[in-house]
Amino acid sequence: MLDFEVPCCAAVVALDSLRYDWPVGFARFEVCAMNPTRAKHELDAAELAEVAELLGHPVTQILAHY
Repeated sequence: MLDFEVPCCAAVVALDSLRYDWPVGFARFEVCAMNPTRAKHELDAAELAEVAELLGHPVTQILAHY
C-alpha cells in the first residue's frame, strides 16, 4: 500500500485514493520518449495495445506536465 502522511492535516492516506488535477500513475518503471518528432503526443488505442502486448501487461499513458 502507498500510505503517505499529508502535510495539510498530518492524516495518513493512500496515495491512490487522493484526487489529482492531472492523471497520475504509480509504477515500477516507465517508458519515456523525449522530444518526439510526431505532431501528436498521445498514443492512440492501437499503439497502446501494441505496447501492452509487447510488455505482457496493460499500460496507461500519462503525459508529463512540467
